[in-house]
Amino acid sequence: MSESYPKRPRLCRPFIITGYVPGPDGRLAAQLPSRCPSGGGRGQPDCCLRIDHYRRRKVGPRHPLTVLRCRTHSCSFTLYPPGYAPYRRQPVIGIAPDGSTIYGEGDRLRTDFDDTLFEAALDAKERRAWARDSDSYHDPPPDKWWATQRRHLALAARLVGVARDLSERVRSSIAAVLSVDHLRLREGSCAVGYGAIGDAVCGVLTRMHRAGRRAFQLLVCGSLTHSWGEPLIWDAHRHVLERSPFLAGGTAPRR
Repeated sequence: MSESYPKRPRLCRPFIITGYVPGPDGRLAAQLPSRCPSGGGRGQPDCCLRIDHYRRRKVGPRHPLTVLRCRTHSCSFTLYPPGYAPYRRQPVIGIAPDGSTIYGEGDRLRTDFDDTLFEAALDAKERRAWARDSDSYHDPPPDKWWATQRRHLALAARLVGVARDLSERVRSSIAAVLSVDHLRLREGSCAVGYGAIGDAVCGVLTRMHRAGRRAFQLLVCGSLTHSWGEPLIWDAHRHVLERSPFLAGGTAPRR
């Protein structure tokens, strides 16, 4: 199962991820970077930044997102919480707004990936197809649809390197980012049918290290597959705007 996504200029833009922590008033506030996505690297002067406004979203993060204005580079940009990419309603992994891991009991995959874009793969692995129609016998009416499951499953397969239409160059880069075996990804790309693709996707997720870097790794894979732009992480402790070495060349490998 594969699906092509239209290339929009905004999808190619780098974006900044930062932690949202409780402020003096108890509300979540972004840890503000000193550089915009167009700013220089370490050792370069800081950008001239100010808060432009706060953006509420109907879906996605449950708190307003901070939008900054850079006078140095004449641009505005949104600060995304850990695990989120631009225009995505779900995160790539269940993670707290400050970037800390969410712990729970029971199935590890469900703890980490319920209510994320990988939930479609989890249900596919269990052969749970989402609703195809809204027949009156549904009570309550379904809130998950087959078309959405197919779309999310196709994107999930791309992020973990098991989509059939990926080049081996991109697949190899994803294997390196996720620290999984390249051969496993190649074998997973042979899966046919939603259940088998769900098996392949979840097989990769279970082999990822349970470190707090998984959110960033999956976002990097999204950039490698041109699903969104390059993710940049603001490290408030080191005062550094961090990027992945796999994307340090400035462009993602071509499909």
